[in-house]
Order: sequence, then C-alpha cells, then structure tokens
Amino acid sequence: MTDDITLIVNGQAYNCTPITEPAAPSAWAFPVGNYEYPPEDWYIATWHDLTGARNNGYKHTGIDINLDESPWGDIERTLGLHVYALADGVVRYTTQNWSGCGMIVIEHEHEGKPLYVRYAHITGDMFPSVGTRWYAGNVLGSFDNWKTGDHLHLDMALDPFSREWLTPSIRWLDPLPILAAHLDPAIVKAMGERG
Repeated sequence: MTDDITLIVNGQAYNCTPITEPAAPSAWAFPVGNYEYPPEDWYIATWHDLTGARNNGYKHTGIDINLDESPWGDIERTLGLHVYALADGVVRYTTQNWSGCGMIVIEHEHEGKPLYVRYAHITGDMFPSVGTRWYAGNVLGSFDNWKTGDHLHLDMALDPFSREWLTPSIRWLDPLPILAAHLDPAIVKAMGERG
C-alpha cells in the first residue's frame, strides 16, 4: 500500500494517493463533433467501397464525414470545428501534403490488434510528430480547404500504411462497424442513415 502524499498548489494543501496501477485506456471519442457540434448531426457523404458500386463508380477507402447538406460546403471551417483522435494511440505517419492537404495516420487498438487509422483533409499549426502518443479526444487539427468541400476522410486498415490509396496488399476495413463497436451505435447508425 502506498502512503498518501501532500501536494501544495498555490498555497493550498491537497492529500493525494499516488496511482500505482497503470490507468485503463481511455474510451473512444467521436472524430468529429466530439466537443463542439453534436456527432448525431454529421453524416457519411462517401462510403467505404473498394469496388465503386455504392459510390456511383467511385472507389474509396474509408468514409467521408460531413456536416453540410449536399452539395458539400465549408461550414466546418466557418464554425471553426476540429478533428479528434478516436482512441489512444501512436502517430505513425504525418504529412501536410496528401493530395494538397494534411493527413495523420495513428496506430490504435481494436479487438486486441493494431488498427491503423488515417485522418485526412485536415490542417493544423503543428501536427503531432511520428512516435508521439496521442489520446482519445485530443485535437488533431482543423478542417482543410478541400476541392469538394470540408469533410473528414477517415479510413482504417489492419496493415501499416502511409500515403497508399486503394493498395491491394493493405487490408482496408469499413470504419462504420468499428465505430459502432466503440461509440454509441445509435449515433453511428444515424450518421450512416443521413448519408
């Protein structure tokens, strides 16, 4: 058993018990609207579809999460909204120029295995550097000015990747079931139904 210690902050004494066990991993956070605009008001604008069948011929890894009604606009930047880390994890790749905008890949954990998540079409004064530990709900950046309008491109894979896009050797995953497993499934479902 660890003895309590006294911590003095601005002349005030506080009795504290040191933590001897590692803290449990943080709960997952919504990547958009987490602390600003309600997540249930966002929608899936483009679906995870490696064949193009669902997106009118457009092949796409991951999902695009948007707040504007179609056609896409720039309300995310107008409102000053941010993109958040889904879960605790380690930054594996960053660039300020992924097709002209910023992108971060973080290695999270899902079902006891590594899960690589790309957060793209974002910008920030200072992206986290590779190897940095990031936590659920931490701000990764703001929405970048993208040619089709502001949105978060979010994709997931079981394999590490950096700039790859539709690479067959990478095992891409549909993010919606993973989000529903860690977040409020009713809100995730509503986001999908609004798309």
